[in-house]
Amino acid sequence: METKSVLYTVSKIVLSLACIIALGFFLVSVSEAAEVFELRGGTTGALTHPYARGGEVFLKILETKSGGKIKGRWYHSGQVGGEMDIVNQLNNNTLQFGTISCAIAGSLNPKVMTMYSPFLIRDWDTFFNKWVGSEGANLIMGSLKDNGLIGLGWIPYGFNALAYRDPAIRKLEDCKGRKIRAAQAYTIKGTLEALGFNAPPLPWTEVFQAIQQRVIDGLSTPPGLVVANRFQEVINNITLSDHLFGTYIFWMNQKVLSDMPEDLRKMVIDAANEACAKQQKESKDFDDKAVAFLETKGVKVWTISQQEKARWIAATNKVVIDHEQKIDDKSHDGRQFMKIVYKSLGRDYEKEILGR
Repeated sequence: METKSVLYTVSKIVLSLACIIALGFFLVSVSEAAEVFELRGGTTGALTHPYARGGEVFLKILETKSGGKIKGRWYHSGQVGGEMDIVNQLNNNTLQFGTISCAIAGSLNPKVMTMYSPFLIRDWDTFFNKWVGSEGANLIMGSLKDNGLIGLGWIPYGFNALAYRDPAIRKLEDCKGRKIRAAQAYTIKGTLEALGFNAPPLPWTEVFQAIQQRVIDGLSTPPGLVVANRFQEVINNITLSDHLFGTYIFWMNQKVLSDMPEDLRKMVIDAANEACAKQQKESKDFDDKAVAFLETKGVKVWTISQQEKARWIAATNKVVIDHEQKIDDKSHDGRQFMKIVYKSLGRDYEKEILGR
């Protein structure tokens, strides 16, 4: 009996030690797992355009910077739904980051819609050297904090051109009554209407067929998107008017970012800045190459003289004034906000827009 008792006691001790060792391995595994952050991001864009590759580039940079402590997955081409679906998934933490156009984000706060003010960003040099990192830019990227989102960078898709069927559009009078598709966003539609266009807000998926069937004459979009969507098959003119600057913002769930250890949080911010800078340059090159490609396909490329562009700018100032009022209606700081935005670009809002 004593022998059996001793054996039983030894067995219990061995089993207990085995359990302790197993628990130790489990705790180490849990601890190691806890140090790996999983980030999921999404966009509606297809990888045929640089703006849709921003999140993919971000994750590659981030995994390298963090030594594998941060991993993730990038959902593109609308794999997780439309842009408002992405906004909702950012809010409920299904996604932790995403690129969303200022037109959609602007429906949450009109300050974001400022990016679609007519002739706000006038050339790539201004965007690179004045806008990125400016006070006005940072105010816009911080304008959705009440919605739980923080902007970490800009991913533009280029300057809008007019892509359409004959006859050519080269001066303000040529715009009158022409049917050019607009997005629903009030500054985009308002800009085209201020120029004299009839601007029906057709869904993007219907635009190609609408031009083909002559329901509309054309659309307002950057040259790169003309090529990416093969619109050169149904249009034969493009006017490089630069009337709007299209951009996405790299948004992140604010709580996810703030809950990260400080060193990893800095890596995320740095990786976002690096990825956005890369995509900005690629988008510019993409549009430049698109214009050259369109010429090889027989599309006539038109530019507008500086004197004529001044007329277009004057015609659209009222859109900016109306936009200021929308900001004021929401946050009661429309004038001050717009003054900061224009000052960030080296311009005087009251003198230029209000004529004071």
